[in-house]
Amino acid sequence: MLLGPEFYEQAWEYARASNPNLNFSIQTNLLSYNHKRWYDVFKDIFKGSVSTSFDPDETNRIYRGSAALYTRLFYNRLEEVLDDGFYPKIIGTYTSETAHMADAMYERSLAYGEKGPHLRFNYRYPAGRDEGNGEMISPREYGEMLLRLYNRWIVDLPVFVITPLDEMLKKVIALEVARCPWTRSCGGHFLGLEPNGDTYNCSEFADLGDPEFKFGNLNDMTVPELMKSRAAAMIRRRRVDLPLDCQSCRHFGECEGGCMRDAVLYNHGLGGKFHYCHSWMMVFDRIKESVRNGEADGAIEKYGLNPDEVRRTMKPVPGVAA
Repeated sequence: MLLGPEFYEQAWEYARASNPNLNFSIQTNLLSYNHKRWYDVFKDIFKGSVSTSFDPDETNRIYRGSAALYTRLFYNRLEEVLDDGFYPKIIGTYTSETAHMADAMYERSLAYGEKGPHLRFNYRYPAGRDEGNGEMISPREYGEMLLRLYNRWIVDLPVFVITPLDEMLKKVIALEVARCPWTRSCGGHFLGLEPNGDTYNCSEFADLGDPEFKFGNLNDMTVPELMKSRAAAMIRRRRVDLPLDCQSCRHFGECEGGCMRDAVLYNHGLGGKFHYCHSWMMVFDRIKESVRNGEADGAIEKYGLNPDEVRRTMKPVPGVAA
């Protein structure tokens, strides 16, 4: 938002001249938002597709030297965005020390009632300012955090979604397929483009800053040339090159081996095990249980599906009675 609304208006007009079907989204800290300057841009250009970031430990985000001031300003701007009819997704990253704060974020969103903003609960990973920090929350701790949230979410049925839980539920009930990060076929289907023209499979690989995974630079190469690069070919092999125990897993149809970027990030290699495999197993086990026993019926109905029909078409889980 530092570039001002005029930048996005010009970019939108430029893009529409080439492809009127392009979609624009924005992730921003919201601190510059005010109705007069930004409402039309959020409504007409982003179509309400807005996300923001906030970590409830209040240690890494400061404004004029103060984390408390940042928090007050963030929530003031968030209120304004919500009052304008937008539902941004608040993305937070969690560690072993802050996992308990996820419940407070859920409560805060719940307190907004019909204006409750969407939430995303990520594990904090060792890239960017946390490069070299290793595992900051264990797979079991992250899985337990998600299960606490899921058990509340399917009972409360709030207006907001909780990611990754909503997306995992949609994979289980076959409402979505090939959803990142539960896909082994992302290589070759899109490009992550950096401001300097460097291209990667996605922004997650770009965060690594490792030239081994860079396709090339768009200023020097065509898109077909980029997609034929050694890095692109290596990444496409994830479709067939993944651990054998993934392929025999009871959740392989939904998980597909998890994110290969994170396999690389935690030193398991492109064909290696996704580091938070145990988290996904815990959550997929619980989601499938809740679909089968009817606990998730309300959530399924919110997606416009008949729970009985979903149960009828679900694939059996080895060792679990239908």
